[in-house]
Amino acid sequence: MIHEIAPHKLDNEFKDIAPKPTDYLIIFNGEQTLFKKAGDNFAIPRVSEFPQCECHYLISINGDAYFLCNTNLPEVPEGYEFRGNRTFRTLESHLERLGGATSAHIAKWESLNKFCGKCGCLMKRGIKERSMICPSCKNTVYPKISPVVIVAVHNGNELLMARNLDNPDKTRMFLISGFVEIGESLEQAVKREVLEEAGLRVKNIKYFGSQPWPFSESLISGYTAELDGDPTIHMQEAELACATWVKREDIPEYDTSVSISSCLIENFRSGYTIKE
Repeated sequence: MIHEIAPHKLDNEFKDIAPKPTDYLIIFNGEQTLFKKAGDNFAIPRVSEFPQCECHYLISINGDAYFLCNTNLPEVPEGYEFRGNRTFRTLESHLERLGGATSAHIAKWESLNKFCGKCGCLMKRGIKERSMICPSCKNTVYPKISPVVIVAVHNGNELLMARNLDNPDKTRMFLISGFVEIGESLEQAVKREVLEEAGLRVKNIKYFGSQPWPFSESLISGYTAELDGDPTIHMQEAELACATWVKREDIPEYDTSVSISSCLIENFRSGYTIKE
């Protein structure tokens, strides 16, 4: 998964340090991040490529730091392109995937908290911890991390697979997932999401693992579960493009280097079964 970089380590401790020319530079325009074209792929720009940018420190991996540009570019230089943050998933280096995506998560949080939600004054970055502080009313905002659940529901030798309407990957199917609502547990969220999106009830919910998912400012908790009752799917058309039961032998191999969804699917495809 994207966060599994051992023996390397992500250092997300708040610091106030100066950039080196070789450090990475995140240039965020409120919706997208600037990438450097690199053949058929893309790369994260370095500080030396934009010496005019004032920036501040975000995170580091193995001493390679990531900084966020504080100023807007007057124009996009040739050879660069603003792209959605899912582009980080395609980068060749697994360290840059995590470093870039995590940095973009912080960049988006900062961009959404430029003004105080309580009194409307211009916010300032904290100097002792990662926060945005209102100098007028002292309202303090910390980075947003939303809890999400995802579940591999099985019925014997079949796995419930689905694809959201907004998923850009139209070639593959994934799993039922959704944000946790206020006042419910993770397990309750699993039951609700499966019932809402597929019209199915589940039992024997078991924790599988978790991962940070910076593309939606989330922390995803993964579960396995067993069908409880009628297997007839009643798909929520407002959320899903398709939903169906897929036999184990008909599931193609999934790359497990990025998402917990693929790990859950591969776990089932390779022969895992839920035991009472």
